[in-house]
Amino acid sequence: MVEQYGRLQVRHAETGRPLAKVYVKVYAETPEGPPFFKDGYTDLRGKFDYTSLNTDDIGSVSEFAVLVMSDDDGAVVKTGKPPRQ
Repeated sequence: MVEQYGRLQVRHAETGRPLAKVYVKVYAETPEGPPFFKDGYTDLRGKFDYTSLNTDDIGSVSEFAVLVMSDDDGAVVKTGKPPRQ
């Protein structure tokens, strides 16, 4: 995860190759609780932008919880701060 840009890259643990089409689901910690924020799949380079939306909802976010889940390679949950605006 690259917190200052709100992006992550998923790579295979042993080979280091980028993993495309890996599901990513993001929740945001806000004063109102942890609402669903965004989901999608990594691109061909294994990258996913977990903070960009067409709204201003990121302003109240104090932390993100990111679930990364692959059918073949397992799952992991990571946390990170929102990028500075």
